[in-house]
Amino acid sequence: MPPAFQLLLCLLIFMLIHISVMAACARLFGITVRSVSYGVGPTLLSWGKVHVKLLPLAGNVVLKDTREETLYDDDPCLDAYNFQPLWKQVLLPLSGVAVLLALSLGIMGASGWDSFVAAFGQIFHGALAPLSTAQELLGEGETFARTHGFALVFTLFSLKLCAFNLLPFAGLNGGQALLAIARGGKPYVTWEETAAKWLLLPGLAVLLAWLVAFGWYGWKIMGA
Repeated sequence: MPPAFQLLLCLLIFMLIHISVMAACARLFGITVRSVSYGVGPTLLSWGKVHVKLLPLAGNVVLKDTREETLYDDDPCLDAYNFQPLWKQVLLPLSGVAVLLALSLGIMGASGWDSFVAAFGQIFHGALAPLSTAQELLGEGETFARTHGFALVFTLFSLKLCAFNLLPFAGLNGGQALLAIARGGKPYVTWEETAAKWLLLPGLAVLLAWLVAFGWYGWKIMGA
């Protein structure tokens, strides 16, 4: 299986598990789910609250949340995400990553944990040097994909993406959990919107740097 196709398939499986677990966890916690989206971009298929979109790069679970919507007097807040106990507000955004991390570590064991821990440094080092360090890391990943079965390739990919999602930046699971902890279980605090904007910037910078790295790596392969 070509590495590019493996990468796409890994993204699809990771997103499917990640988003599905979060949606299921929200239902289990008694939180109303407004919508579940697999992918980003134009919607290809809708089924009730579930939407399948064009690009399998990400996804999201939209929850009932009084910070995002105005509720009427006859609409209680007890099933809103931001009115849940602190432990639910922290655990929910981490649930999908936790399941994927447990699954991946169960397959790879101790070596998987080493790869997961190393991923945090690799993410930042690669983002700081997308045309050099990141290229070396992507080359190592391609070599691994060509010499191992798909199960191990997905496991390694999952560990790296779990690490990325746990970074303390707004828009990522780690950032959502961090903001929930900072709120201390309160439904709303005045400073959160400003803090979220500042926490969004470094995450976008890291993401854009890696998009450049992937684009440059793909260009080199096509030109080879």
